[in-house]
Amino acid sequence: MGESTETKHFSEPAAANRALMRALNGKDDLLASIPAMSAILRELMDELNQPADQVNLLQLAELISRDESLAAQCLRMANSPLFGRGPATDSLRGAVRTLGLARIADIAISCGLMRIVPKFEKALDPVVFWQHSLASAIMARKLARAVGFGDPEKAYLGGLLHDLGYIVNLVLFSEQTAAAIEKASQEGLFMGDVEYSQLGFTHCQTGEILARKWNLPETLIEVILCHHDVSTAELNPALTAIVALADRLSRASNLGLGFIEAGLDPVQSELEWSILIKHCPLAIDMQWPDFVKDSESYIEEIRSLVAAICGKH
Repeated sequence: MGESTETKHFSEPAAANRALMRALNGKDDLLASIPAMSAILRELMDELNQPADQVNLLQLAELISRDESLAAQCLRMANSPLFGRGPATDSLRGAVRTLGLARIADIAISCGLMRIVPKFEKALDPVVFWQHSLASAIMARKLARAVGFGDPEKAYLGGLLHDLGYIVNLVLFSEQTAAAIEKASQEGLFMGDVEYSQLGFTHCQTGEILARKWNLPETLIEVILCHHDVSTAELNPALTAIVALADRLSRASNLGLGFIEAGLDPVQSELEWSILIKHCPLAIDMQWPDFVKDSESYIEEIRSLVAAICGKH
């Protein structure tokens, strides 16, 4: 079974979903247990969310230096065979120069997010979850650049954060979500369909709740809510389409939630691609199947990067 063609329930706002509102009753304490985004992580995201030519590298290094664990991870990655070029560096400024803005974003934001998310290994390996999120982010950034989208780093953030709702579901509705993951993995089903049939809502709605708790920009909230129903996106449909395509390609490349979805064809994305053509000039001269084919050349590079950052070697 491939992804559902009946997608209206995926983009239904959380406040309008009665099943979710009933399920949240009495769970305020659990929702509050999900940590807020740290000040350092928010400052990093704000800095990296600027156009590349406006990012202050010294400020970036200073921000990272405030967090010893994050600084150590960036230095480790800068000196690893995967990225290291030339002599080893023992300074954060050197690490920023060695890795470049894109990889600093990959490492800094991913490591920061991984630390604040509760452990839920029994239902879903957190490393697998962040591998999918980071792979989607990197693919979204590559696609954004390829089609001439004006803000590739925003596409990256959208890809990284699009599945935040799984965190909420695993904390607030752990048993039901674990059962849904087990059913989806055993039968190769799209998780959104299984969630909706068993819980009455999906990670799209609960992701919206967490995104608002974290005060994320409305365009990113729209990505989180609408990435499985792109036609409903109004604020930035191109951004939502890019993340939806990157998510699909990641899942089809065995960089999903730890299982293969039967019948998931990455090239069957005509709707999302038609939206991109309306908003991104370079997409007119491209074909989505060609991007999918070209992605084969860097899927392994992404897999290696994700594994290194997430701690699987």
